Amino acid sequence: MVSKFSSGAIVLLISGIICKLLGAFFRLPLTNMIGIEGIGVFQLVMSLYSFALVLTSGGVANSLSKLISSARANGRMEKISLYLKQALFISVGIGLLIGLILLIFGKYIALFQQISSSLSYYLFILLLPLGALLATLRGFFQGYENMLPTAISQVIEQVFKFVFGLLFAYYFSKIGIAQGVFGAFLGVTISEAISVLYLLMFYVAKNKDRKKEIYSKDFKRMVRKEFNYANFPLLFSASILPLVNAFEGLIIVPRLISAGFTSSVATELYGLQAGVVGAILHFPLIISFAVTTSLLPNLSYNISKGNGGKLMIEKGLKILLYFLLPTTFGLVAIIKPILSVFYVNMTEALIGIAFNLMLYGAFSTIFTALMQYIIMLLQANGQFNYILVITVIGGAVKAVLSFTLSALSSINIYAVLIGNIAMTTFVCLLGLAKLKNLVQFSLNLGEVCLLLFGTLLMYLGVYTFVESSYYSPLVNVIIAVFLGMLIYFVITISFFLKLFYKKKVKKRV
Repeated sequence: MVSKFSSGAIVLLISGIICKLLGAFFRLPLTNMIGIEGIGVFQLVMSLYSFALVLTSGGVANSLSKLISSARANGRMEKISLYLKQALFISVGIGLLIGLILLIFGKYIALFQQISSSLSYYLFILLLPLGALLATLRGFFQGYENMLPTAISQVIEQVFKFVFGLLFAYYFSKIGIAQGVFGAFLGVTISEAISVLYLLMFYVAKNKDRKKEIYSKDFKRMVRKEFNYANFPLLFSASILPLVNAFEGLIIVPRLISAGFTSSVATELYGLQAGVVGAILHFPLIISFAVTTSLLPNLSYNISKGNGGKLMIEKGLKILLYFLLPTTFGLVAIIKPILSVFYVNMTEALIGIAFNLMLYGAFSTIFTALMQYIIMLLQANGQFNYILVITVIGGAVKAVLSFTLSALSSINIYAVLIGNIAMTTFVCLLGLAKLKNLVQFSLNLGEVCLLLFGTLLMYLGVYTFVESSYYSPLVNVIIAVFLGMLIYFVITISFFLKLFYKKKVKKRV
């Protein structure tokens, strides 16, 4: 099972890197087309879209992955098709309902957010059902520990978003900023439709010879209850963070205005934090996504078989930390020259603010990844209601801090990061308190200190080099990245060998 976990994680990690790179290449020209203020508008719409999408299908992928892997472990294969049907019925139905609501009330939301056009919200009637189909089909394949369809569909989605999103954004931006944002979302809609088509073709090809089975009403009712018991707590818990982000998207500009900023500057600050810095700091989270997504079905399978999966849990956490720490702080070290090269219209003042946001945001990213890992362990152990409780508590803390602190001129946009760090800390502590009675795993403090020390030296080496004037900024960055990788690997080589070659060394002895 460990080999399946490792191969699945590698597949998702590679696809995640490709997708993040395509996403970065998408945002770079998009920012130059519609400006920092335009990216702020894009993020205002995106925050609400993310929340609506989570309400539509937030728990579906993980619910299906968990339930299908458990059904396989227990030899109850007849449940799987019913799980899939229930997932499609609920997620697509909710997607159509929310899409219709936003179609009707989109113009009032845009007016409240001080966006000149509500065209982007009209696309939600298509975007949300398509997103529901994507999540459901990906969760189905993940339940069979097959991460390849998910990985390929993600890459397809990003490629066509890059092509059509930029094409339509360029065309509509000639009319206005909000219209340019609509063009970008139109490209997203087309890319999701193509990705869904690929998954449907893959599903039909794999299941064309499957015989149709007849089930009793009682059996169908029982399976639906099982799915709902897993899905709805996960759906609501997964919606907490997007809900808070949507709340921030609604109030952050008015609160920053209360702090003394003009409307355009406030929108720029939010666009910088959410659309530029936030997008870059989401790159390391592909590591946690790859590890947690591939580990969940494996761990659920083992638990259903009566095994705790202690070694798998410890290895997954070590892999997460080993790659997450240097990646996150490495990005912080190179952010200034990266922004100066790729965001040609960004002022020195904004670059300075972006660096500070990156530095504080790095800690937020680390805690977010750890929170995702702990929630995955709770999911594998069936603690769906507890996940809902702790995420509600964490989300309430973040919302209160973001709302209160963002109106203070000395804190302003940094309130978003402070709130996120507080939320993830609360969730991690409460999650660990529950896991103490469910699973047994440990992490060597000396090994953690070694990774932290290696990350610190790597950061200092990279930052010092990119701040020099030996070569051009881009060449400095490229050399500094390889220098940082070398420093980190040399310092942590003992950890690396224990993590990936421990068994082989034992056999030789």
